[in-house]
This record gives sequence, C-alpha cells and structure tokens, in this order.
Amino acid sequence: MKRGEPLRRLAALARTGRLRPRSRRYAAAMVERRSLVAELLAERPWCEARIPKVCTGRAVDVHELLRRSQGGSILDRANCVTVCRRCHDWIGHNPTAAVTAGLARWAMRPNPGREVPA
Repeated sequence: MKRGEPLRRLAALARTGRLRPRSRRYAAAMVERRSLVAELLAERPWCEARIPKVCTGRAVDVHELLRRSQGGSILDRANCVTVCRRCHDWIGHNPTAAVTAGLARWAMRPNPGREVPA
C-alpha cells in the first residue's frame, strides 16, 4: 500500500457498490463447512452436551470445542460436537463451566487472575 492510494476494500466498494462479506478463501471453507454440518447432524442427531435442566435433546447446531480464534478448525470432525440450541447458548455463556465439562477447550492459559479449571 502506498501513501495516497485508496484501501483495496474501499476501491472495491467504489467499483461495485458493495463489499464482499467474506474472503474467497473463507467462503470456500464455509461451503465445505455446510456439508460437514449436514453429515454430523445426520450421523449424530442427539445433543452430545446433555446439560441437566438445559438440554432439549435434539441436536440442531455443531459446536467447536476449540474456537477458531484459539487455533481450532471449523472443518475438523474431532473438534466438533452436535448440540441443541439451548446447550450451545449455555456453553457460550458459561465458558469456565464448559471447559470443566469438556465442552470447550482453551488453547493457551487465560489471563492471570482468571479462574482456571483443573
């Protein structure tokens, strides 16, 4: 990038009138992800989290144990579990308890002073 040149995304916006919501590489991964999700939900139709007083039983989502931001892959079958919507929400709202229950992983140690499950 040179000084005075418009940013590429802004140039694309000026040229086409819209921005591409995803990169081409990520869009290709999402096509593969959709087929993986369909396969997993067909193979494992019941919620694998089974959180007491939360679970509805029928799996409708695929949850990644290790988030992409932590180095996990959305295309790795070993990183995925099928969950119901309520369990998926619970996992997102209770990260420490989810790690303790084996429904999430941390790639690195969290910030000092933050509770770390054994």
